Amino acid sequence: MPSGGGVLQRLADELHGLAANFAQIYFIPSAGAGVLLLAVLALADRPAALTGLAASAIASAIAIALRLPAEQRRKGLVGYNAALTGIAFGALWQPGVSGFVWLAACVALTVVVSAGLARRRFPALTGPFIGVMALTWVAQSWVGLVPRAGALACDAATPGFVFCSVGQVVFIAPLVLGLLTWYVLALWNVRATLWALAAAVAVWAGLVSATSLVSRTLPTWLASLSSLTSFGLSWPSIAAQAGGMGVNAFLAALGLGAFGRPASQRFAGAWLASILCVVLGHALAPIGWPYFTLPFNLAVWTVLAVSRAQPSPESA
Repeated sequence: MPSGGGVLQRLADELHGLAANFAQIYFIPSAGAGVLLLAVLALADRPAALTGLAASAIASAIAIALRLPAEQRRKGLVGYNAALTGIAFGALWQPGVSGFVWLAACVALTVVVSAGLARRRFPALTGPFIGVMALTWVAQSWVGLVPRAGALACDAATPGFVFCSVGQVVFIAPLVLGLLTWYVLALWNVRATLWALAAAVAVWAGLVSATSLVSRTLPTWLASLSSLTSFGLSWPSIAAQAGGMGVNAFLAALGLGAFGRPASQRFAGAWLASILCVVLGHALAPIGWPYFTLPFNLAVWTVLAVSRAQPSPESA
């Protein structure tokens, strides 16, 4: 029978993991950072924070029941996809009993899939989150999910867009709270966070420059190239993906830093994620499906497959 001190230590470890689930969304295995991120999320969107917290608690309970490795639980490695799923549910749909039951099932699925991928040493990233969100998108009318009012988007016309995009990873839209989210990340690893921000700035600058160039030149030769629209190459389809490009570019650079890739590969991953946003956005627009963080996953998996980590990787 465990002693009182042992029980308290186990409880502290589990609470650490519950909080770290939020920080691990940004590759941070810290309970303190997780608490701060949850607080920022509560300021931005209380329903999303509450459903995220509920999902994190359910994930922790399931991980304990399945006797998953204690260190993985403590670092949030098997629960961060569940926390992100809970946040998404709260941000996108109104609360309800049937929706909560469905959320619990999705949380269980993310935990099982995350644990399975960890055993195979394959980086889960946000793959389990994307999978359950795709299932939910198909079943939302059957489950009875009612959409919430549309959330605020980031203004791509200003440099503050990159900070707003940092918050948008967890559905935080206001610029000030996005900046506060970035500050929390920088407290953990300022160098890796700055590199990720630099990659996002590069993508934003490229987007703004291309927008400015097209706005000046497009009217003079649009008529001769009108047939391009039928092939999905029109500029509006690219500009419409600005929000997704900011989120996925930042995550790709941050994630590749966590896997010890040099700056050049982080920038390459950010640009690849941005290109994938345009491609997936155009492909999925006719059926109304969001791609969430799928471009980030595809970009990071691709770069990891064709590269090697540095001898002394930075943690991120």
